[in-house]
Amino acid sequence: MIYYLPRDYKNKNINDAGAKARFDIEKTLNKQGILPTSKGNHITKNRLLHFIRTICIVIKAGLLIKRNDKIILQYPVKYYSTICRIVHFKGGHVITTIHDLECFRKKHNTTNKEIKLMNMSDAIIAHNPIMCKWLIDNGYVGFNKKNIIESLGIFDFLSESENPNRIENWPLNQIVYAGQLTRKKNDFLYKLGSYMHNYNLNVYGKGFDKTSASNPEKFNIKGFMLPEKLISSSIGDFGLVWDGDSIDCCQGDWGEYLTINTPHKISLYIRCGLPVIIWSKAAMAAFIKENGIGLCIDSLHEINDIYNKLSKEEYTHMCDNVNRISNLMSKGDFIKQALNKTISNIK
Repeated sequence: MIYYLPRDYKNKNINDAGAKARFDIEKTLNKQGILPTSKGNHITKNRLLHFIRTICIVIKAGLLIKRNDKIILQYPVKYYSTICRIVHFKGGHVITTIHDLECFRKKHNTTNKEIKLMNMSDAIIAHNPIMCKWLIDNGYVGFNKKNIIESLGIFDFLSESENPNRIENWPLNQIVYAGQLTRKKNDFLYKLGSYMHNYNLNVYGKGFDKTSASNPEKFNIKGFMLPEKLISSSIGDFGLVWDGDSIDCCQGDWGEYLTINTPHKISLYIRCGLPVIIWSKAAMAAFIKENGIGLCIDSLHEINDIYNKLSKEEYTHMCDNVNRISNLMSKGDFIKQALNKTISNIK
């Protein structure tokens, strides 16, 4: 049998991009006939109740697993090493799909500790080929020593919402920037206004202080929107993926993470029907380029030239490609394909 470990979600986290990605994977697994080890998708407000439910989920999984069964874990997950030990003790196999590597994102782990944890899994589904290579280069071989690792490609994004026709209104000379807008992660926004000559930025999210930004009139603050509403009502020509404090490159901890990570906001932009503008050294730049779904830039200075040089025909081709990928994501195709390959390799 193949199972997945459901998660008990904290109420304050249910609208996070990470929670959305996990929810969508669980929904896709359910549709594939893969069973949860216990009833999942609880949303708990009480901290003690959340702890108790999490412990119960782990215990039930341990009781359920039998020899040659497989269990899918979404990492990071509490008690990860304990779950892996129990599954292996009972003769089962662990498949780990990665959401975040904590040695990058929160610096909670060292590289060696993260690899040690990954080696407790029999197979891994990582974000992209660059993350796969990083894991192998740093010592990932898997619990069974078979080096089973697959690239997800991009996170799926399930939603019934339909995006606007971007081609009809090209060019709006407006770009979308969405996400958690803490200054630590997005300090470049406060400098960008000085270099925005022929476009404005539509900012979706909480935490950006427009009054502290250069040329604040260049920013349209749209506030926080749930993904379904953002997909159907976002306004702009492109979605921007950029982190850090510089307009010339993505640097610092967040910039370093972008060189290996697949931000969930890329999936959101694609479901919005928006071609993506991304840093050329980001891990996902190759995916954007290969699929013709956006533009890769070295510096934010280059955005002004996009509107001077890009024809409507070229933009239309990008939007057609975006909608093709969006359709695959809406059906959970990327996790389905990666999981099918992974299970086949384990067998």
